[in-house]
Amino acid sequence: MEETSERGAINKGMRTLWLIWAAMLGSLLIYIFICHQLGEGFKSAEESDVPIDLLRNIFFGVAAAELIMSYYLRRFMLKGRLSAVIRSSPLNQPPFVGQYTAAVIISIALSESIGIYGLVLFVLGGGFKILYTFIVVSALAMVFYRPKREELERLAMAYKQASEISH
Repeated sequence: MEETSERGAINKGMRTLWLIWAAMLGSLLIYIFICHQLGEGFKSAEESDVPIDLLRNIFFGVAAAELIMSYYLRRFMLKGRLSAVIRSSPLNQPPFVGQYTAAVIISIALSESIGIYGLVLFVLGGGFKILYTFIVVSALAMVFYRPKREELERLAMAYKQASEISH
């Protein structure tokens, strides 16, 4: 009985996470579409007083820091150290699903922000090359941090073992 409800919670959690992941990945395509609608002539770097090269380098540094931070933050969250916070969640789901959902959403949101940096630089006059560079890095990070059933099942097993030990 408990095994089937756990399977159902895992399946429901994974469906939700895949939907969120696909929507966020799709938003990168929307950014590209918006930029193509604005066109290359929207604002050229020569007309702008904004130091595009300096901003590009700063955003690359921030993006690299975010990728590293996402990796370690996700590992930290999946180790179960934040399970006390997740247990108090009002959602009607097992704690391990909430813990995994939080870890995945934070990882892909940080990855998504890299694409937003490309959008901002494009609007400021950076051009399509900069836009595509940031979008590709963002998309690759989102693929790397995608929801994985094996991770959720491992977390469920760890939670089950921990609850058996405590009882």
